[in-house]
Amino acid sequence: MTPDASPIVGWAEEVEGYIHAVGMCGQGFMIGPGLAHVLTRLVIDELTDEDREVLERFSPSREFAGMEQLK
Repeated sequence: MTPDASPIVGWAEEVEGYIHAVGMCGQGFMIGPGLAHVLTRLVIDELTDEDREVLERFSPSREFAGMEQLK
């Protein structure tokens, strides 16, 4: 689980062609199916504006300064 309780989803900066989709803890069961659709659009380069907004919040390179909202 990440410090901000949000998953890490997006292209890895360190390894070309590698996508992160981790850190969902128990949320994976709930958001996994929808996230699979976003990941599909990411891979085939057909992201919507909404997808880009979601992936920005879940970016592997984001700053993890925030805390979990539900604590």
